[in-house]
Amino acid sequence: MAWSVLVEESISYGQNVRWGMGLIRGEYPEREQARAAALELTGSFTPTHPWAERERTVYRISEDSYLVNLVGATTEFHFRVNVAERL
Repeated sequence: MAWSVLVEESISYGQNVRWGMGLIRGEYPEREQARAAALELTGSFTPTHPWAERERTVYRISEDSYLVNLVGATTEFHFRVNVAERL
């Protein structure tokens, strides 16, 4: 059994913006290690959007999931950080 940290974010190609996988990090042997890495990523991950971050607010959804709202120069985006068991 291994644990990973997954980041979902807005990904764009030209005018099209879609929700997709932004990052898959690590294979942690213990869930608690993955949870610590996920919490660290809520503050250190640099998403594709917005390019000029002005404000970051982190919400804990559960012990294994966070929602991060970012305010940029002209708009807001969010990304989600999740701990997942690799099957």
